[in-house]
Amino acid sequence: MDEHVLFEYLPELVDQLGADHVKPLLDRITLREVSKGEVLVQDQQPIDGFYLVLRGRLHLAIELSGHTLQLGELLPGNWCGELGYFSGVRRASSTVSASEDTLLARLSYDDFDALLAEDAVAVCRLTHAFVKMLIRRLNATANNPVIDPHGELLLLGDLSVPMEELRRKPHGVVDFIKSLLGARS
Repeated sequence: MDEHVLFEYLPELVDQLGADHVKPLLDRITLREVSKGEVLVQDQQPIDGFYLVLRGRLHLAIELSGHTLQLGELLPGNWCGELGYFSGVRRASSTVSASEDTLLARLSYDDFDALLAEDAVAVCRLTHAFVKMLIRRLNATANNPVIDPHGELLLLGDLSVPMEELRRKPHGVVDFIKSLLGARS
């Protein structure tokens, strides 16, 4: 993949991974365009890659007992597909569709594993970004719960990590653990 194409949409990726660690990632990323309304992945169906929103937006939903539960949207700079990889089940955790014409960067799980062997630092930093993103999503759910008519907690909200958080440079393990525990520096 041409790095200029990616950086046109997400210049902060260099800040997240470090300039030396972007090239091995770019060698494995492919671009995919998804038209408005097109389903990228179906809930509980096999999934084999991560998707980074470059332009547009993705809509997330799950089906429960014949009802569709709207989870939220992902804006540029946010990933999906990470739960399928890190859970080890290789199944989508929601139905992901394009809310508008959307440009995605795709990284297959096999390429992610190969990248680990080639550039463990890039994978560590990318995994750190995934963990931060998941924590943000959990916080959004916990801080803005939606209760259905039966008193059940529903997931809902803006699942995107704000751009200012995406631009932050990676920090050390101690700082990361402190942030998990809610400690202030």
